[in-house]
Amino acid sequence: MEESVTPHVPLDNYSAQTKRRRISLKLSLLATVLVIGYFMWQCESGMRAGARLSDDAVRHFHSQLDSQAYGDILRDSDEAFQNSANHDETTKFLAGVHSKLGPSRGFARTNISVASTTNGTFITVTYQSTYDQGNAVETFTWRKAGSGLKLVSYGVNSNVFVTR
Repeated sequence: MEESVTPHVPLDNYSAQTKRRRISLKLSLLATVLVIGYFMWQCESGMRAGARLSDDAVRHFHSQLDSQAYGDILRDSDEAFQNSANHDETTKFLAGVHSKLGPSRGFARTNISVASTTNGTFITVTYQSTYDQGNAVETFTWRKAGSGLKLVSYGVNSNVFVTR
């Protein structure tokens, strides 16, 4: 019967290697946690900035809607919004929204999502809005353009559209 021979490893060397591996593992875990934390912080700060920009843009949109500056809304919007329907249809739609809902009285953000793609950074935000004639849920999609936002799409739902 042959005896298996195990290589002789000095105990000092074994414990030193184990310590180095443990330290290396701990440093790797720490680096991973730091990188993940940094990306989470970046996402959060991007969401806050997007929310602030969107709130300002919605305030501006509502002031244009209230003053019936539908052409200005189109001019200020992204090409995607400008090309989504012809100018007259979009103007009639915006005029219809304003005539049914009346002037804007306020809004509260209820949801936000930010997506960065090869076509740009898009911020989709939903608001619970208050108008003279009732409440509405508005969904805006914006494209980041320079230091501001450009309207890509606008959707509005309200019971006022059915009851009046």
